[in-house]
Amino acid sequence: MRAPWGRMQGIRPNKPLYRWLDAGLSLTEALGKMQDTYGVSTTKLALLRQVAEHEYPLLTSLPPRAVSIYVGIPFCPSRCLYCSFPSHSLRELGQERQRFVSALLHEIAVVGGYLQQYEFSVDTVYVGGGTPTALAASDLACILRALQRELPRPWREFTVEAGRPETLTEEHLAVLTKAGVERISINPQTRQQKTLELIGRHHSYQDIEAAVARSRDQFSTLNMDLILGLPGEGLAEMQASVEWVQNLRPENITLHMFSPKRASRFTGEQNDWQEMLPSAELATHMVEATSESLRQAGYDPYYLYRQRNILGGQENVGWTLPGHACRYNTLMISERQHILGLGGGAVSKFINNDGTLVSQTNARDVRVYIKRVEQHIASKMKLLAERSE
Repeated sequence: MRAPWGRMQGIRPNKPLYRWLDAGLSLTEALGKMQDTYGVSTTKLALLRQVAEHEYPLLTSLPPRAVSIYVGIPFCPSRCLYCSFPSHSLRELGQERQRFVSALLHEIAVVGGYLQQYEFSVDTVYVGGGTPTALAASDLACILRALQRELPRPWREFTVEAGRPETLTEEHLAVLTKAGVERISINPQTRQQKTLELIGRHHSYQDIEAAVARSRDQFSTLNMDLILGLPGEGLAEMQASVEWVQNLRPENITLHMFSPKRASRFTGEQNDWQEMLPSAELATHMVEATSESLRQAGYDPYYLYRQRNILGGQENVGWTLPGHACRYNTLMISERQHILGLGGGAVSKFINNDGTLVSQTNARDVRVYIKRVEQHIASKMKLLAERSE
């Protein structure tokens, strides 16, 4: 079966496309280069065109001396089968939460001071994880207040992930709305109860529906994630999940194709799971069916990226209703603006004048992060100072 992205190896197919656009080629000419250079399929070229029509105008009109902020909250109620993110289950390291919050508040304050000193503005703020709402509502409130108090304002976008429905209590909702959060994520991954139990998520699809109902009128944009190709699921199960999410009518739907990750529980137990994954041909059918369904429902693709070992050589795609695309997602994937990562396992990316970048990563283990927070701050601020001239 022909690889849909041809000879492309990178996880960001848009980067070479945008370099050709920067050089003055038209979008049609740049897509032709993609086909000639990498052998990208016609279907993926059409997807690239749609995404580029959204992304590229944004990327060529970024505010000068702006950064985006990512805050990593490395706690979850439990660890999912496929997860490789820097995250600890509450049973494992919940006792470290208070020390982590104190360290994060310090990092926010110092970094905010440097941004003021070097006259950088903040474009977007994204609080992810892990599951930020796994923190006590009072701790989350302290973090959100610190971001508002210490970082230069105004921001163009403020997002908090609330991926697990069991963590999104009325108290958490009150904290989020009081802080002025505009966008949240509630992530079912699948509607199939058997699959939810299999992958280690301790909620039901009814819990998702209840969380959506509680929060629906309080935020301008709701995102919901689904994963295609989960162990044991076929085309019928996937289509049922997509139809269910579409009926909930979130403004954003992010479709991930399953990708076995080295640091995940799946990889450690892959002999038990490998035969439950769909074939490359079935993975392709899943992408084609979901894409057509979302287009028919009024959603447009606005950003995409790939992952190593992704099933069928496919991609992950963010879909949006008009006017609701997530600015942070576009900036993070495009790597054309400095991203400052605060908190456990957070990655910072500093853009050089030639378009290359330098990365700095906070410690993934929350205990190590707490011990090294001063080193992480110093490293980031040195890289930022070098780009402030």
